[in-house]
Amino acid sequence: MIVSSNSESAVSPVVGVMLMFVVTIIVAAVVSTFAGGLGTAQAKTPQATITADYSVADGMTIAHNGGDTLTIGDFRVHLTPSRNFASIESDAYVNEIDQSLIGNAPGSGGTSGYLGSGVGGGGRRMVNRFAAGDVAYINPDNCATQKLTPSLFVYGANNGINQTKYIGATFFLDFVTKDGKRITRIEVPIKP
Repeated sequence: MIVSSNSESAVSPVVGVMLMFVVTIIVAAVVSTFAGGLGTAQAKTPQATITADYSVADGMTIAHNGGDTLTIGDFRVHLTPSRNFASIESDAYVNEIDQSLIGNAPGSGGTSGYLGSGVGGGGRRMVNRFAAGDVAYINPDNCATQKLTPSLFVYGANNGINQTKYIGATFFLDFVTKDGKRITRIEVPIKP
């Protein structure tokens, strides 16, 4: 009697298990690759609703009316004359506002700066954010041409937004991120 040995019957389940194991490893590698790439997405540009009011006599009031909280140091405030301001090419005169000129109460600014970091005048801690409901001020002295709009000061002290001859004209306030992405733009009329 001839006995035949069929040793191939045990190979099929082993090969099947190995193939399933390899497929599982490949699927895990693909999932981990996609999941790892999700964490490197670019940061979202903050959005905020900000209004501003400017008067030659009283200075500027800037109100955060809603949207994302802006962290001090993560954004800049630019002042740009509009086309109806002294017939100049407005984009050539963009001025970054020194945030130490902005205070947290009417008539403040300078040594008691609001939109700055660290310790303010008199040892008071300055705020580190500009959130919905916050109001900031630039007093009339800090709106002088050489302080607020130094690029216009080249043409003389009587060319800034604090001059009565520009009442009725407008300028833009742009809140931008450090890398230049615009958060918001406000057109501000110059009032008496």
